[in-house]
Amino acid sequence: MDTDRTAGDGGGTLPHDLLQTLIDFLPSGVTLFDSELRMVACNRQFRELLEFPDELFADGLPCMRRLAEFNVARGEYGPGDPAGQVEGVLERARRMQAHVFERTRPDGRVLEVRGNPLPGGGFVTIYTDITERKRAEEEARRAASYLDAVVSALPQGITVIDEALDIALWNPAFVKVQNLPDDFMRPGVSFADVIRFNARRGEYGEVDVEDKVRRMVELARRFEPHRLERTRGDGGVMEVEGRVVSEGGRPIGFVTTYTDITERVNNERTIRRVRDLMGEAVNFSPTCIWETGPDGRYTFVQGMEKILGVPDSHMLGKDRWQRLCGDECAEGCAGAAASGERGDCRVRRAIAAREPIERWTLATRNRRGEAVWLSCTARPVHDEHGELLGYRGVDVDVSELTRAHRDLEQIALHDPLTGLANRRKFHSRYELEAAHLQRTGSSFALLLIDIDFFKQVNDRWGHLVGDDCLRGVANVLSGNVRAVDMVGRFGGEEFLVLLSDTGVEGARTVAEKLRQAVASSVPASPGGAALRLTVSIGVACAPGERRRAPDFDHLLAEADRAVYAAKHAGRNRVCTALPGATQNP
Repeated sequence: MDTDRTAGDGGGTLPHDLLQTLIDFLPSGVTLFDSELRMVACNRQFRELLEFPDELFADGLPCMRRLAEFNVARGEYGPGDPAGQVEGVLERARRMQAHVFERTRPDGRVLEVRGNPLPGGGFVTIYTDITERKRAEEEARRAASYLDAVVSALPQGITVIDEALDIALWNPAFVKVQNLPDDFMRPGVSFADVIRFNARRGEYGEVDVEDKVRRMVELARRFEPHRLERTRGDGGVMEVEGRVVSEGGRPIGFVTTYTDITERVNNERTIRRVRDLMGEAVNFSPTCIWETGPDGRYTFVQGMEKILGVPDSHMLGKDRWQRLCGDECAEGCAGAAASGERGDCRVRRAIAAREPIERWTLATRNRRGEAVWLSCTARPVHDEHGELLGYRGVDVDVSELTRAHRDLEQIALHDPLTGLANRRKFHSRYELEAAHLQRTGSSFALLLIDIDFFKQVNDRWGHLVGDDCLRGVANVLSGNVRAVDMVGRFGGEEFLVLLSDTGVEGARTVAEKLRQAVASSVPASPGGAALRLTVSIGVACAPGERRRAPDFDHLLAEADRAVYAAKHAGRNRVCTALPGATQNP
């Protein structure tokens, strides 16, 4: 049974128009339940976001009760009475009410859940992973505050007028800039109603009201773009700019902006900036829709110019993957580094294998040579005989989010004082080394380094000098290991070094080198007096012949015992952890 079919497709083929393509590629989970709370349809993204195993769907689509029982059993809703939790879920579902809420899953991911009832009973629910948005929220708040301040200061009102000249959409700024009564705007109000109201109160001077309405309606029905300035009855000046909305080459309405430009004579530059910002706000879309032939060359592009600065027409016939993932793309696709391959190889292998692309991040450059990151989702398109026609996909500019994510990752994974890896990053690297040992049998070693008598440094010279010493030791350690090794700050005056492909003798050699390097350095000179430091180093090794690495805490405990032995033996020395034996200085 294909549980990923959308409801109502009857097993047929969906229309291959661009709008449907955009809907098909939405990165959200979707479920459809009938009035009896039986699941009618869901997509694969729903099952992946909620981490439902395939066996849950082995006998068909599960009902709401089965899903609720499964979630309660795995602690999805937190502590509580299981039976009560299940009934609570079912009771809320039976209400068939529209709802929007956020749920934090046990693994820390945050989902936005939006549900809407269906006219014939039942409801449709959309699940969106907003974890990254939440993580970036703090970093984005400053920029959002600035943008909110600018937007709040803009005097523009907005209306959308349909082809019947009814006002389909307006904002509070429109009511304010037009100085309309609070209860004037409501569904069904037309363009003519606003003109008539303004004419009656003298906004256009001494005019025949109905004649003014007739002439303005005639002008509007031409559906021509326009920009004009109007002096209101109170002496204020308003700029009105209308843009035609077309569908299939036929005008179907207007988007009109209303800007109070009374202060233009005093600040023309500010008004130009506001107009440009408003124009971009109306027209901005960071999305590009595209199609390629079987040879990877563009057959259709819409929206690329906004992202890369290259006209859409110039992209037709060009090799998409060479343009986005060629030799000039130094970073390639997200995830490529983890697998040890270049991003362009990953993309081309997927294309050659006719595989779909699911939100891969491609790093490329725009026309000005600036770095741009695109989130790419694409599907192969086949004819009725199964022959490949090409690829159809969507690119979304995620440059700002990518930069914010990298900034957050830098903060989250590095010690703020020394810039070294913190415990979280160090532990992740340890897991990679442990997996490498199991695959290849290659040993690795852990060094725990403790600065001798560091408390005396703080007590005598103060914490600022102590911080200088910590940074100095960090620089010495980083400068005396290989690029493949990792140096981290464990906390306080303790540091960790992870040595790849290194046995116990090699680790002792490196540890001795680091000890001598620290002892011969001068990390600080408070009051003109040189302050020399020494370190005690404990060495612990994960031998490769066992083909099973100890867990991090176990190896760290061995290194810690070795440091204790070094301290006990007089400090400024290296000791090696020998499991099951005493420490040897």
